[in-house]
Amino acid sequence: MILSMTGFGKAVKVINNKKITAEVKSLNSKQLDLSVRVPQGYRALELDLRNMVAHKLNRGKVDLYVFCEPIEGAASVSINLSVLKQYKAQLQDMATELGISEPEDWYATLLRLPDALKSDVNVSEVS
Repeated sequence: MILSMTGFGKAVKVINNKKITAEVKSLNSKQLDLSVRVPQGYRALELDLRNMVAHKLNRGKVDLYVFCEPIEGAASVSINLSVLKQYKAQLQDMATELGISEPEDWYATLLRLPDALKSDVNVSEVS
């Protein structure tokens, strides 16, 4: 069991040509207030991560951040064109229906949406 509620920790591990970084910071609090942020492709692991942290900590305001980045040259990323076409059509329909203007910068708008990019990252490799 952790003895202090205030602290910071960081761990880095390379798994299947991906660099996984986990950062935890905590502050004193009467109850356990847990915030977990993981990359979109790893959302399926969020509940397991929450349970692991909650098993070790009883209280405190805890932030857990997990980052995953490919090691240079190890992963391929491509644009998910079929998803972007659907997003664009829906945004255009919405703009017409609501009488508002379409985005000026389609690239920035579309590439921020979930699943706009495809990667060869596999969640099962990390779990």
